[in-house]
Amino acid sequence: MTSLTRRAFVGTSTAAAAAGLIGAAGSAAEAVGAEGRAAGAEAQKGGGVGEIRHIVVLMQENRSFDHYFGSLRGVRGFDDRQGLVFPDGSSVLRQPDPGRTDGGYLLPYRMDTTRYNAQNANGLPHDWKTSHDAINHGAMNQWISAKGERCMGYFTREDIPYQYALADAFTVADHYFASLAGPTDPNRLYLWSGTAGPGTDGTTGPFTDNSVVTENPVADWTTYAERLQKAGVSWRVYHNPGMDERYGDYDCNGLSYFKQFHAFAKDDPRYVNAMTKFDLSAFDRHCKDGTLPTVSWLVSPYLFCEHPAASPDYGADYVNTALQSLFANPEVWKHTAFLIMYDENDGYFDHVVPPTAPAGTPGEFAKGRPIGLGNRVPLWVVSPWSRGGWTNSQVFDHTSVLRLMERVTGVHEPNISDWRRAVCGDLTTCFDFSAPDYSIPRLPDTKELVRKADQSKKLPPVKLPGKGQQTTPVQEPGTRPHRPLPYRPDAKATVDAHTGKVTCTMTNHGEAAFHYTVFPNAHLPFAGTPFTVAPGASAAYEWDTAKTGGAYDFTVYGADGFVRRFKGTARTTARATATADRRTVRLTLGHTHGEEARFTLEPGGHGGERRTVDVRAGRPAHVDWPTQDGRYDVTVTGADGFVRRWAGTAYHD
Repeated sequence: MTSLTRRAFVGTSTAAAAAGLIGAAGSAAEAVGAEGRAAGAEAQKGGGVGEIRHIVVLMQENRSFDHYFGSLRGVRGFDDRQGLVFPDGSSVLRQPDPGRTDGGYLLPYRMDTTRYNAQNANGLPHDWKTSHDAINHGAMNQWISAKGERCMGYFTREDIPYQYALADAFTVADHYFASLAGPTDPNRLYLWSGTAGPGTDGTTGPFTDNSVVTENPVADWTTYAERLQKAGVSWRVYHNPGMDERYGDYDCNGLSYFKQFHAFAKDDPRYVNAMTKFDLSAFDRHCKDGTLPTVSWLVSPYLFCEHPAASPDYGADYVNTALQSLFANPEVWKHTAFLIMYDENDGYFDHVVPPTAPAGTPGEFAKGRPIGLGNRVPLWVVSPWSRGGWTNSQVFDHTSVLRLMERVTGVHEPNISDWRRAVCGDLTTCFDFSAPDYSIPRLPDTKELVRKADQSKKLPPVKLPGKGQQTTPVQEPGTRPHRPLPYRPDAKATVDAHTGKVTCTMTNHGEAAFHYTVFPNAHLPFAGTPFTVAPGASAAYEWDTAKTGGAYDFTVYGADGFVRRFKGTARTTARATATADRRTVRLTLGHTHGEEARFTLEPGGHGGERRTVDVRAGRPAHVDWPTQDGRYDVTVTGADGFVRRWAGTAYHD
């Protein structure tokens, strides 16, 4: 098949030319190692994360979060009112498309599997350049020019019922990002080693393309599998080496990209566990006989890996086969976390701005651009401690999988950069170890889905919406329970009328680092400025109104629906502040002099009704704005273009 040439052999000299060098990732603090050792001790005793005795990881291929789950209820999908807004006031979903004669934009459109051969639709560009072009320094407005119009296609529950049923039964993460804005192989390097090179002891990388492959294994730093082996922790890659589309591994075993695995003796446990055949039948046998290792990586054949044009329904059948093997042994199932994610988004659109490292961050730049994070991809956390259709909105990436392994095994991975350790969680917030549910959910019959996918090949190719046929995509009605997170961010702006300087101070009173991205809405180029703020710390963004005609207008975005907008002029007399807890947002409205001022309060979702408040000079008014399960969104407007918006989640009283 044409798609199988994706990882065609690339000569060593070409690979070396394609891979530029940056400084090695900064070593993690000693506290991180201590935390891992403590977690390992906890695992030996049991309780909490120690209840996990088996981690099973399946990285599928090339699907974005919006492409699969933009219409799933209760996640940050197509009804996301806290998503990026373009300077003209339109949603990020309204992607510029000058070639269209019905407005010059393209909205996400359904790839209807009942009418079209959407199950087997072809792939899109997903290289380093087009991926960065689409993100466009956070502006997220070049998807069509970089990826083509087909990037806006998405599925619904009717199209991929198994994937939706799995989300309803377990936990889905809606802030899980690819590690690198680019293709498969470097993202798989992150999954197996915490970096795309050169690591703490390597000489090659960072790789930003698919030049490092099984037939060109030039990666040379230490992998996590080797660290597990040295520590005496059991592990195995379940795959079938080769490129056969039904039985091979589609060159997706990341350990085979490393030269040392080709040099190990054939009877070396590292070679046996990484490079020889252990397929799903072996996985099934090891689940049932109780010999499943502590860490297992599954690698699916092409037909089952979901890489376009491989069918999502075939992928569902592979996932379900592995899951049924886990279910078959209750003692194994009650101690297993099965993690299913995608290496990258192919070229498919996702609307959430990926966090990127501030300029100069060690180990996080290549070719003058941030390595990641890449765009969102789906992650299911399947376990007895993640049952119940939960959503988790903490920032994660592929290194988060290694971080969970660290917690379970006590084996540290030094290749993970300090920035990723700060910004990306370790997945433990996806679990509630106090309330396991060992029941087996009812899931769709995947053999029947495979049959339907085969029948779909008789249908015509997916058709783009015609002129006048575009409709705004919507999500399923209803909500999902959300996992509490270690976040407590805030941002406040102060205006100095004398100097014309506006200073936005971003603070972090939570237990984990929080990533902010600031966007000018007018007067300045529309691009994101990233800030990563450690717990207990703050960062400042400054706007000089002397250079913008006395006006300012910018928005601060972050994870879990965090938004703060500040608009006005340096001479504006209006003032507004807000503090939030689980029940209410306390708004304080006032102005410094002049006649009585009127403020308008507008809801943006999560409760509240439109109202006006009249305030006398020097006598601030206090208004309690309601929240829904700690979530809030309210915009306050006043005279002379004054605007303040507060949206997010309050986890603390």
